Amino acid sequence: MREEKIECNFSRCGHLEVACKQSHFDGYQVSAVLVKREFNHELRIIPKSELRGEIGSDIYFGGMVDETSAGLNPARYLAGLALAAQRAGACLCDHTRVTSVGRERNNKFRMETSKGAITAREIILASGAYTTDATPALRKKIIPIGSYIMATEVLPSDLARELSPRNRMIYDSKHFLYYYRLTPDNRMLFGGRAAFFPETENTVRQSAEILRRGMIGVYPQLGDTKIEFVWGGTLDFTLDVMPHAGKIGDMYFAAGFAGHGVAAATWFGAKLAGLVCGDPNDIPFDGIPFRGAPLGLRSGHTWALPLAGAWYRILDWLT
Repeated sequence: MREEKIECNFSRCGHLEVACKQSHFDGYQVSAVLVKREFNHELRIIPKSELRGEIGSDIYFGGMVDETSAGLNPARYLAGLALAAQRAGACLCDHTRVTSVGRERNNKFRMETSKGAITAREIILASGAYTTDATPALRKKIIPIGSYIMATEVLPSDLARELSPRNRMIYDSKHFLYYYRLTPDNRMLFGGRAAFFPETENTVRQSAEILRRGMIGVYPQLGDTKIEFVWGGTLDFTLDVMPHAGKIGDMYFAAGFAGHGVAAATWFGAKLAGLVCGDPNDIPFDGIPFRGAPLGLRSGHTWALPLAGAWYRILDWLT
């Protein structure tokens, strides 16, 4: 961001994880000790009696803070990266679907697209949850899961401070989690796995009501607040919920960021660019066994996603 002068509301505000059950909070101390021992990184435990200094809600059993976490506007960040790539000489062909990938006699790749054919010496697959049958070997390993967000009207400054006194990024301890934060203009941005299906106009509309109920459950103060924006996207999960990288079908790839792509995809992108340019492979996620997703969960065959969603709700109830 400094090098390319990308304005994307970057703020090292820290994140807060809140415990939905006492057993979740009890596990925070174990996590903090583990992270300190293995990474020499400090996490701060917040007991329930002190939680009001972090969040204007009384439904949680305590929290854990990482002061070093940062937040940004990912759409502005992406646009800034695209402009930086163009300045460096890249040709960006947006709204252009790749329909097939094959090899030519000179061993180059040939991609058929909706606007014509392109040849390339190397390919990096950065398609994540939107991987198609153009690269079936990767598609069968990706589990596409919907994630949805809504944003309220602009809140009065005193209410905004009450909801999030330290302006942190916040998420809860459930499998079927909610995540939320204030925007720079004091809207409450509230998201979650409202539905496991990939985003469509219908699932976005349904998710808006689910998220609204969830938001009011956390913040009853927002019961009469208007929702002004709702949108959704699809995240790329893998069966082991780990990122994977390397080569598949002689093409470089990185995938499986599971909602952590703002940071992870940036790092993996730099690493893959280095491989293309001849750098040694020091990606620790290359070589982890990359099992395919079961048929009902893989991209293009999502009939089992409601079952997966139900399973995670059961886990949240049991744990």
